Amino acid sequence: MKEKIWTKGFTLLTLANMLIITGVYMLTPTIPLYIASLGAAESHVGIVATIFLVASIITRMFINTILNQTGKKLTLIAGVLLNTVVLFLYGFTHSLGATAILRAIQGIGFGITTTITATMAVDFLPDSRRGEGIGYFSMGVVLGSTIGPAISLFLMRNFGFQPMFFVASGFSLITAITVMFSEEPAVASVSKPENKVKATFKWQNIFDRKLILPAAFIVLIGIARSADSNYISLFAEERNFDHLTLYFPISAMTMFFIRFIIGRFSDRKGRNWVLIPGGFAMLAMLITLSLAKTSGVMLLGAFLNGLGMGVLAPGMQLWMFDCVEASRRSVASAAYFNFTDLGVGAGAFSMGFLAENAGYTVMFQTAAGVALLAIVLYAIIGREKAKKPEL
Repeated sequence: MKEKIWTKGFTLLTLANMLIITGVYMLTPTIPLYIASLGAAESHVGIVATIFLVASIITRMFINTILNQTGKKLTLIAGVLLNTVVLFLYGFTHSLGATAILRAIQGIGFGITTTITATMAVDFLPDSRRGEGIGYFSMGVVLGSTIGPAISLFLMRNFGFQPMFFVASGFSLITAITVMFSEEPAVASVSKPENKVKATFKWQNIFDRKLILPAAFIVLIGIARSADSNYISLFAEERNFDHLTLYFPISAMTMFFIRFIIGRFSDRKGRNWVLIPGGFAMLAMLITLSLAKTSGVMLLGAFLNGLGMGVLAPGMQLWMFDCVEASRRSVASAAYFNFTDLGVGAGAFSMGFLAENAGYTVMFQTAAGVALLAIVLYAIIGREKAKKPEL
C-alpha cells in the first residue's frame, strides 16, 4: 500500500504556495510598467529588479538561523503577512524611491516564503514518494506564474495599477489564512524550541559542502536557460516571428503535464531519470532556437523548454534535498533558490552581451554549450551520487 501524499498539511501548503506565487508573479510584467509610469528610466527598472533579487538571496542565506529561533510555520506566516502588507502599500506609492524600498522588503518576504514552503512540503511527504509529491507541489508554481501575469495585465489595463496591487495583496492574505490552518510537519527541519540556542553566525547555516556539486549544476542550467527566458521576445521580434504569444502557454502547459508523471520515475528509478533527460531536452531547445527560421520551429523550442524545465526544476530541487539530512533541508531549499537566481542573473548579463555583440544565433549556441557542460559535469561526477535518493 502506497504511503499517502495528500495529507491535510501538504494539501494546504500546496494551495498556499500556488496562491503566494500568483500574487507575487502578478507584479512580474506590471512593476516595470508601473515604474515607467512614475517617469523613471529603463535602467531604473533593472535596478529595482536587482534590489528584489539581492534582498531575496541575502534573506535565504540566514533563513536557517531564523528558523532555529522561531520555527517554520510561524516564520512562514510572518513572511506571507509581510508580503501582503507590501503588496497593499504599492497602491499608495508615487515615487521610485518608495517603490524600490517596498520591492526590497518584498524580496525579504519572498525569500522567506519560497524557502520555507519547499522545505515544509518535503517534510510532509513520505520518503518513498518524495519525487512524485514535489512534482505535484511544483505544479502550483507553474499555475501561479502563468495565471498571475494574465490577471495583473487584465486588471491594470481595465482598472489601473491600484486595484491590481490590492488584488495581489488579497491573494497573499488568503495565503496567510491558509497557512494558519496548516500544521507543523512531523519531521523537524530545525532545532526544537526547547533546544534553542543563541542566534550566532555559522557558515553551516548558510551552506552545506554536500551541496557543491548540485549547486554548480544549477548555476550552469540557470545560465543556459536565461538565453530563452530573458531574450526569446527580442529574438522573435528581430526575426519577425508570428505567434510569440503562444510560446509561453505552450511552455507552461508542457511543464504542467510532464510533472504528473516525472516524479514517479524519479522515485522508482532514481534522479538520473530526471536530470539527464531534462538536461538533454534543454540542450535540444537551445539548439532548436539557434536554428529557428520560422515561428513553427520557435514553438517547437517552446515545447522542448517546457519539457526540459518541467523535468529539471523539481529534479534539481530533489537532488538538493537528497544530499542533506532532514534537519538541514531549509539550508538545501535556500541554496536551491539562491543558486538558481545566481545562475539566471549571471546568464542574463552574459547572454545579453553575446546577443548584442555576436547575435542571437551565437547566444543560443553558447547557451547550448553551457547546458552540455552541465550534462557532462553531472555524467562524470554526479550521476552515481544522485542515482538513488537516500531514503
